[in-house]
Amino acid sequence: MPKTNVYKAAGFTLLNKLDEGGLKSYQVYRVINIAKGDAIHINATGYAVNDVATDISVKFVGIAAHAANNASGSDGDINVLVIPPLRKYQFIVPVANALITQAAVGTQVDLSAVNTVDLTDLSGAADALGLFIDEIDVSTEAVAANEYGYAIGHFVGHYA
Repeated sequence: MPKTNVYKAAGFTLLNKLDEGGLKSYQVYRVINIAKGDAIHINATGYAVNDVATDISVKFVGIAAHAANNASGSDGDINVLVIPPLRKYQFIVPVANALITQAAVGTQVDLSAVNTVDLTDLSGAADALGLFIDEIDVSTEAVAANEYGYAIGHFVGHYA
């Protein structure tokens, strides 16, 4: 049975069934607008952020299961539910910088942005998580939605 992929312009989309009881809740940092599918980190003060300037680090906690807008609030005014980065969850995500090829399968990439992957960034902090690419999607539909195609994978620890 062929898999039906979801082609969003940005963000991680879960491809398999979500275990609802496994969602984690984190308090959101002030002046943050989180979109569904954003990669979520915990900042130095202990609040959830979707900081696009931060590579995946040991403080990466998963993917936002819904939007959370704390743009005008204080620290912790709202919470965001997060899909934990478990190996059993497979995600599809747009590629940011070059057309993905079959050679990417089996590689592990760091996230240089909150809602895409950078195929050139194969580094990562020791004990941090990265996206292990299981397969790619460069179908006509995929490239029409994102010119560089999509990576499909799961999160695993970096070997750094």
